[in-house]
Amino acid sequence: MKDGAGSALNRRESLAPEGIASPGIGSRGEVCYRHSPAMNEHPSLCILAAHGSSHPSARAALEAFAARVGREFPARRVLLAYTASPRAGNHPAARGAQGQPLEEMLPGLYAQARLGPLRVAVQSLHVIAGEEFGRMCRSLEDLAGCCGAEVAIGGPLLDSPLDAPDVAMALRESLAQDPPAPSEAVVLMGHGTTHAAQSLYRHLAQALRLSLPGARLGVLEAADEHDPLNIRAIASGLAASGVRKALLMPLLTVAGRHAHKDLAGDQPGSWKSVLAAHGIESRADLAGLVEREPFAARLVRRLRALTGGGQGETPWRARA
Repeated sequence: MKDGAGSALNRRESLAPEGIASPGIGSRGEVCYRHSPAMNEHPSLCILAAHGSSHPSARAALEAFAARVGREFPARRVLLAYTASPRAGNHPAARGAQGQPLEEMLPGLYAQARLGPLRVAVQSLHVIAGEEFGRMCRSLEDLAGCCGAEVAIGGPLLDSPLDAPDVAMALRESLAQDPPAPSEAVVLMGHGTTHAAQSLYRHLAQALRLSLPGARLGVLEAADEHDPLNIRAIASGLAASGVRKALLMPLLTVAGRHAHKDLAGDQPGSWKSVLAAHGIESRADLAGLVEREPFAARLVRRLRALTGGGQGETPWRARA
């Protein structure tokens, strides 16, 4: 999943009439819209919003997660929406994948809302609340309140610094299912962004120092060679501490091109090659976060909270 990528959502044109109510913003930045009281009578949709990937195994992982959500929420129609920039021939929807770009989905949502009250729960599958998540929220603003539409948006895994300990715990739970060797470091690759949300990676790196001392978090983009999030700084630190083996893992929604090429590829400049240049042999576990049960379960719980499907949850809140 790519944060900070360019998107046609930046050029969004309003499809709703003038005078639509403004969105409400939750205490942690989540967007929550409430415009219709008879909730139980409304047609309901669940939209899973992800950057997407043109890599076949990554697309399959997203589609499998969407199928799981469909089983968990049988009374609701589940849609997969891509927030990636539609580059020619490389968009996740361009090669027969399920789902469609969010901006192409919006006109149909407006048409359905005009037929009667509509409830839409949108769960972000982005890793951080960065630029792409913000564009997604803005693209949904006008739908809220249109013809009785009701929209609730659940934030990404790292929606704020408060989420860092829980994401670190999910990583710890994931590693417990297939533990690395005692002498093996764990090196995690996030995407990185020039957006201010880059700081969320730093909060997560700090949380990992407490819960997983043998893990190191880096980012692919927006970290210079002296930044602790840069793979060369990570490799140098590990080598200096005597580490000779590492497990590579993507901190990405799905394991697409970045995971297979930039993380675990054999070409010069890949994280595998950088570690090798520092005398560190590595192996890769190329499962995306939606393929790891601790993360998948957390995303389902967030969606359940949005829809009021969880026991004791308040219906249609932005997320707890």
